[in-house]
Amino acid sequence: MRLAVAIASATLLTGLLPVAPGAAAAAEAGEAGTNTAVRAGMAAAPGVGRPGAGDAYFPGHGNGGYDVRHYQVTAAYQPAEKRLVGRTRLRAVASQRLRRFNLDLVLAASSVRVGGRPARFSQRGRELVVTPRRAIRKGDRFVVSVAYAGRPASISHRGARPFVTTRAGAIVVGQPEAAPWWFASNDHPSDKATYDIRLRVPRGREAISVGRLAGRKRVGDLVQWRWVMRRPMATYLAFAAWGDFRVVRGRAGGVRYLYAYDRALSAGVRRRAVRSLRRTPEVTRFLARHLGPYPYGDHGGVVTKADLGFALETQARPVYDAAFFRRGAGLQPGQNTSVVAHEVAHQWFGDSVSLRRWRDIWLNEGLATYLEWMWDESQGLGSVRSEFDYWYDHGGRAFWRLPVGNPGRDRMFDNRVYVRGAMTIHALRREIGDAAFFALLRRWVGERRDGHGTTTQFERLAEDVSGRQLDGFFDAWLFRRSRPLL
Repeated sequence: MRLAVAIASATLLTGLLPVAPGAAAAAEAGEAGTNTAVRAGMAAAPGVGRPGAGDAYFPGHGNGGYDVRHYQVTAAYQPAEKRLVGRTRLRAVASQRLRRFNLDLVLAASSVRVGGRPARFSQRGRELVVTPRRAIRKGDRFVVSVAYAGRPASISHRGARPFVTTRAGAIVVGQPEAAPWWFASNDHPSDKATYDIRLRVPRGREAISVGRLAGRKRVGDLVQWRWVMRRPMATYLAFAAWGDFRVVRGRAGGVRYLYAYDRALSAGVRRRAVRSLRRTPEVTRFLARHLGPYPYGDHGGVVTKADLGFALETQARPVYDAAFFRRGAGLQPGQNTSVVAHEVAHQWFGDSVSLRRWRDIWLNEGLATYLEWMWDESQGLGSVRSEFDYWYDHGGRAFWRLPVGNPGRDRMFDNRVYVRGAMTIHALRREIGDAAFFALLRRWVGERRDGHGTTTQFERLAEDVSGRQLDGFFDAWLFRRSRPLL
């Protein structure tokens, strides 16, 4: 994710609230204690899946007791009524015996079937509690089908409103949550799956999502756009946009590109957006030279007029707020490829290799920001070293007082997590040398493709590649509340 405010200059950090001082060990101990408390509080009775994935930052997100392998989502949206009617059919494997389990869904369910048979269910908040007619044995594969409907733009859950209406339709996109507003899911990045998404929209409108466009057809008075994502994907990386888009398609280097531009964009914003996004293949090739092959067969981007306040690395097709392409945004006159580089870098770091817990968000944002700096340097827009040196010399006390390796739920997307995450990556490059550094990046994304990674695992791989002991290095850069020595 790239926040729209991050377009601006170093003055962004003026007035940041400092965090309370404390050692890295205290942060680690607090996190461990929180996780223990979460697990204890969510311990379920025998045969009952946990109502949460065990993430200390978001205890209610995700669910335990099963692993989703595939989602088939059908979602019809009527802009005039602002109403969504959907059905999710998911295939999963039980990791324990289940006489009851949970899904995440904020829309009102009308029916639930497990293994083709009606199941009892109840809802509270974002939890859909399902009781199948027969208990599911550990290791069994099972299919769940959920029908639901409602007006998702009117639903807020603990401040989150990821479903945004537009002049011609709507878009649902967000981090760390968006899925429950349009499909029933195990909504946590620790459970990745493949997708078959079928979006229905009135004739004369478009429906855009992730992956490959696999076809369009009439379904009654609506047109169904089918999108297929064959690589495992975290739920928050899926999005849906119904509206009036100009769609541009092409192919480069064996990758299919599809761009969608909201027709409500002003002429100037549209022109700058097109100039920026059409360089996506060039940005992708640049990053692939350092990281290895691009992880997916499809790519592109969506530029929306909706007031999102961010760009998001939705898998194989990032979504961009139009604000990134207004006059003066970015470092290049007439275009902004910096934000494109950031979201494309996320396709390796965050999408292909995903987080297992949200406290490690610096891995996603720090690596994406650092590769954005590298791209900018290749374009003559400053250097990585000057960017690092500026923040090291002028960051200020508040800048260093946030432990970015465990920033807390409310500061996951603080600009310091991005900038200091990138600084940690550059300091590591200085510490172990270019050869070991780029070998580390390639091994990380190569060995963990379609999987997950943690800070500890990244550190251990860095030590293995470099032959150096790096505990003190990572502690100083990620968990201490003072400026590390170079």
